[in-house]
Amino acid sequence: MTDICFIYLPHPYLRRPKAQLPMGILMLAAMIQRDGRYSVIVRNYTAYTLENAIADLSEARIYGITITSMEIPYALEFAEAIKGKYPKAKVIVGGPGTLETDQLQSLFIDMIVAGEADNEICNIMECFFNGGCSLNSCYAIPPDDLDVLPYPARELLDGPMGGDVFAYNRRYEGDQSTVILSSRGCPFNCAFCAAPALTSTVRYRSVDSVIGEMRYVIAKYGIRQFRFSDDLFTGNKQRVLDMCKEIKWLDVAWRVSARVKPLDKEMLVAMKDAGCKELSFGIESFDDDVLSLLSKRATADDNVRALQLCDEVGMGARMLLMVGTPGQTPETIRLNKYYISKVPHTIVSCTAFVPIPGSDVWRDPDKYGVEILSRDMRDYNFYFFGPDGMTDMKPVIKLKDRPLDEFVQESAEFRQWLFEREDVNRG
Repeated sequence: MTDICFIYLPHPYLRRPKAQLPMGILMLAAMIQRDGRYSVIVRNYTAYTLENAIADLSEARIYGITITSMEIPYALEFAEAIKGKYPKAKVIVGGPGTLETDQLQSLFIDMIVAGEADNEICNIMECFFNGGCSLNSCYAIPPDDLDVLPYPARELLDGPMGGDVFAYNRRYEGDQSTVILSSRGCPFNCAFCAAPALTSTVRYRSVDSVIGEMRYVIAKYGIRQFRFSDDLFTGNKQRVLDMCKEIKWLDVAWRVSARVKPLDKEMLVAMKDAGCKELSFGIESFDDDVLSLLSKRATADDNVRALQLCDEVGMGARMLLMVGTPGQTPETIRLNKYYISKVPHTIVSCTAFVPIPGSDVWRDPDKYGVEILSRDMRDYNFYFFGPDGMTDMKPVIKLKDRPLDEFVQESAEFRQWLFEREDVNRG
């Protein structure tokens, strides 16, 4: 019997579920392997149904499930199904979806672990194995030095290591790709994001550590395409320049997520020369009033400038937008349409705004002129497109100064306008 089995849940609402990689549990699995006292397996069930996943699940003493807020209902169902099949097993839940623990209260969950559990996972296991554990929740202090952590245990995966990572499913260096993390944390405090509640401290891996992992992945798996999943890869210009000098020699293709500032042409040129094919920008909106309300610390002019810079250096840019945000007006929709049609970009990705648990909008909706209509995660859905095509847009917020039907209608019309464009991501 395995000591611990880490689980990446089924994602029935995603059109391309295999595009993601469970980096968090792969890093925890690597910590357990390094410790050497316990056996560990990883099960990536992202493309499974609940029934098929449970049928496949082998017996373990502990099951560790990683979740985002959107996955809370699925985690509760999966935990109950585990207990139905293996009644003596313990179920631990962790990940960014643990910020609001009241939503995870269940007879089928034995412990909720908030924070980054790299330094605590073996202690938690020892607690359970040596007479049981009296805690039903704990906070794991994030590690300060990321260089001392082992590389993610990718060898425990059965199947793809990251899916297609580039716009339009382009492939530049073979058919395989993977995800890599070079930093943790974000210094910004956007009102719609839960990251500030997780950790506001940005910690960087050294350039040598990151390059070492990339070389390892190339040598062991032959993978030469990477997606950096940092919250903000471009936050430190000198570090980016130093990183690019080394990545350039690896002959790889990669993409990152970035803010529209800090950003300049020198940084973009260095990234392009090192094989970076695409940046995903958190544009969110081209309405300055909305950007200010959401604490984006950027303007519509900043958004335009970033996209223009990418176009100048010949680098692809993915524009990430939201509709149905706090502060939205008909003018917001007009501005978004105008700029989307005007600025250079590679692809438009738009999601529906939902108040993420742990975000400032979730915790203080009045501050943003919002009434939250539902806090049930089963009503929440970011995505315009699912496996069966276009999804329903169920309103979960109401703007206090606007009729709900008007707000919903203009958001739906904007989505339809986007849908008719060929440059819109549909999954």
